[in-house]
Order: sequence, then structure tokens, then C-alpha cells
Amino acid sequence: MDGHYNFEGAKNRLCAFVEEHHNNDTYQLTNFKDFDKLKPILNEKPTYWRLTVPTSEATQSEELVLSMQGVIVNKDLPPILIKPNEQHQPFIRQSVQLTGFDSKEFQTCINKLQQLHQTFSCQVPEGNMEPLTLGQFRQFDTVEFATRYFTSRRDDPNGTEMPFDQSTDPNGVLARLANNKKYFHGEDNKVLYYALKHVNDESPPRFFDVDPAQFRVGDIVEVQITTAAVPIKNNKFKMISQLRCLALLDGTFTDVSIPYQD
Repeated sequence: MDGHYNFEGAKNRLCAFVEEHHNNDTYQLTNFKDFDKLKPILNEKPTYWRLTVPTSEATQSEELVLSMQGVIVNKDLPPILIKPNEQHQPFIRQSVQLTGFDSKEFQTCINKLQQLHQTFSCQVPEGNMEPLTLGQFRQFDTVEFATRYFTSRRDDPNGTEMPFDQSTDPNGVLARLANNKKYFHGEDNKVLYYALKHVNDESPPRFFDVDPAQFRVGDIVEVQITTAAVPIKNNKFKMISQLRCLALLDGTFTDVSIPYQD
């Protein structure tokens, strides 16, 4: 981000959004405390560990979905306009990298992710969990959330295939990749995109569906994520944070050109 970007203004606005979302109905990462209620579940097809929490029904649980806020410093989002190399099909993904600058709220989110990582570590043989890695933007920590466009039929032979959204695949290049039947686009590959908008002065703001092309580096956003521990080479496991929803909270600070730099 260049010298025209208002770091302090964006950080203050971000902290305000965190305060506003403390009491919403989702599990806000900054104030999540129910680690003792988490129940790790081993999924067989595909194989991975996931975290669940109890529901109002005592005998039932649901996958843990967490939300947090941050500023986009890097992204790889739809639309996909040019056909990727077929060899890259298993790895093509939509991703966003966030920072909170030096806000204590964002650091709290990182600490909570570390605690979730430790929860997963207790489910695998000692020493078999890869460390949680963070990125850097200038002197600030960043976290990345991503979801792949495809799932392997070998991992999930009975998964239901879903069509790509027009905003994601306007030229049909991803749909044509799926014709090889080795991979499919399913429910687990979907990401929802929203923007917080005011309808009028009398009503509170609401979330509306938006085109993912609308998001820019410098935007203040909210993500909803799930976490999982997936097997990698040499019997190791790695914690991934899957992007489930990306919502634009404030695009005020992207009115100027903000090129991404390491």
C-alpha cells in the first residue's frame, strides 16, 4: 500500500466494526472462549479433522464457523477469465490475505487461531502437526484464508457436483476443466460474497449479494471461516482455514490506487 493509504483511519474503522460485531449471532473469533466445548471429528472421505460445537439439541453438533474482520492486503478472487493449466486444477483456489495492522483485536484473532491449531495437534501423533504459518505485510502480521475450486473424486467419490456461478466463471473455463471427471465443484468449494449496504436512512444496513470482482486491496472486510487439519506428505498434518464467506464492510479507503507490496 502506498503513502496515500490512511493506515490509522482504516485501523480505527476496523476496530469499530469489531466492536459492532461482538454481539452478533456468529462465533466471533476475537471473543471465542468455548475451547473446552470443541469436539474434533475425523472425516473419512475425504480424510481430515474438523471441529464441531454443540447445538441446542444436546445430542447434536455442528461444524465450527468463525468470523473475523481485517483489511485486504492481497487477494486471488473470481472471476476466472483464462483457462488454467489442467495440471494446476487441484490447486486453483480463491483466497484473501488480511491484516489488522497493529490492532490488539487482530492479534487476539491470531492467538485464537493458534489455540485452534493446538486443539488439532492433540488429535495427531506428537510432532506430526506442521506449525501455523503467518504472513507479513511490512511489519504487520497477516493471515490467509482460501478455498479450492475443485474437490478430487478420489477423496469424495459420492460428492454432488454443483454449477459455477456466472460471476465466478463467466467464460465457462472452470466448467470445462471439470469435464475430465477427476475433480468436481461441490458445496465445499463454494464461497459466498456480500457487501454491507444502507438501503435508506431509517433502516439499519443489510448484507446483499455482490460480484466478487468488487473487492479491492485496502477494503475492510469480514470473513467467515472453518478450520481443518488435513494430511500432507510424510504422515504430517496441516491446519487450513477455509474461506466460506467474504463480506465488504467498508471500501472507503480504496478510493485511491493501492498497489500491493511485500
